[in-house]
Amino acid sequence: MKYGLVLEGGSRKGLYTAGILDVFMENELHFDYVIGVSAGAHAALNYVTGQKGRLKQVLSPESIRQKTHKNGALWRDGILKEMHFMIYKYSFDRKNPFKFNEFFNSDIKCEIAATCADTGRPIYFCDQEEHMHEKEMMLTKIRRNRLLLDHVCASCSLPILFPPLKIGRLTYADGCVTDSVPFDRAFDQGCDKLVVITTQEPWDGPTDFKKWDLLLSPMYKRKWPNLYNALMNRYENYCKQDERLKKFEEEGKVLVFRPREVLCALFENSADKINESYDYGRRSANNRLEEVKKFLGV
Repeated sequence: MKYGLVLEGGSRKGLYTAGILDVFMENELHFDYVIGVSAGAHAALNYVTGQKGRLKQVLSPESIRQKTHKNGALWRDGILKEMHFMIYKYSFDRKNPFKFNEFFNSDIKCEIAATCADTGRPIYFCDQEEHMHEKEMMLTKIRRNRLLLDHVCASCSLPILFPPLKIGRLTYADGCVTDSVPFDRAFDQGCDKLVVITTQEPWDGPTDFKKWDLLLSPMYKRKWPNLYNALMNRYENYCKQDERLKKFEEEGKVLVFRPREVLCALFENSADKINESYDYGRRSANNRLEEVKKFLGV
């Protein structure tokens, strides 16, 4: 039996995910496969390396604004700088760096979901390599670390707020555009059962990018028409995906964590609200811990 973990994004709503995953790590719950989208990509990486508490630090504004915020900066520029600090600089923080070696040597397969702006289709990055020659290690370590972080950045590049990211010959945007909750991908990778953590409150529908057409059309329609079309269809596709997820849940193939309380905002700045979302995630995991263990056969 192969078990997978699927992690939706949601920027700082991912503090809910952080609370759940910290409880999972405390109880040494193992998954054979992990896939994350946007903030869920951060969650996936830290779960693979077993770095309890790190995701909360990464997503909390107090840990990222110290070196990026400047008085008078535009709100959008501040958010962009925060994202780059969160992905690139904080990965090498002296107090709590990301454990690249543990990630690349892990027996857990990890994928990062993004959207190819050129094709308008989802793409799944897998940066782990089973074998690497010693002579190549010193030459490739920095390069492979940077590429992994680039893939996370691509997965987090939410349209309007962040420009698509070019990697090689192709350009990428946030994975939420085409595959917000990639449980299909997890099943395609051979998983028999999945634990899925979503961050979309049931009473608050998914983002409908059609409402932002006046901004999106000049930004994307001519240069990336396939991405533009994917944005226009995102709301309907998310709703269909959610209905299919519920069917898998009814069939017992999927165990889903859905927030039943209000989570913090996407770009929340209140430490109290951030801590509330994290603590709610912990309570949710602890309340269902025996259910999860039974589901995983442990």
